[in-house]
Amino acid sequence: MAYTIFIQRKWQTPSSTVSEFAVSGTDIKGYFLECPGPDTAMPDLKKRIPEGSYSLIWHNSGRFKKHAPTPLLFNAQVPSSRLILIHPGNKPDDTEGCLLPGTKRNINEVTQSVILYDKLKSLMIKKGIHNFKAFIMSCYVDHGNQSCK
Repeated sequence: MAYTIFIQRKWQTPSSTVSEFAVSGTDIKGYFLECPGPDTAMPDLKKRIPEGSYSLIWHNSGRFKKHAPTPLLFNAQVPSSRLILIHPGNKPDDTEGCLLPGTKRNINEVTQSVILYDKLKSLMIKKGIHNFKAFIMSCYVDHGNQSCK
């Protein structure tokens, strides 16, 4: 069975982007905290990755040794060498372009990141990370109005 992590960017500030996400065929859902925009495929800019479909593989990172291996997102536009990971974290300073999961959101913050990360990672281990894709789209909420593209 294939699983898709549907990621809908909804809130952005000069410091961060927060998305809602849900994993198809499961009850796993929550929020991702990312860097602010604009979207870019260029590395080392502390900006979020472009909208689109991403494959996932495992990555062993010295920085996140406690949580290794971590899921890594890539596609034809964003190479695996950009090191866009899903890993625990709560605030903008915890990411350099990666997606930080959380069960609740605040402005520029997600909470209970390790709990949701462990749940998502356990599913990927059990079902095989090669069976997962991530799909990112933007649907920003501004003063109660939604703008989707």
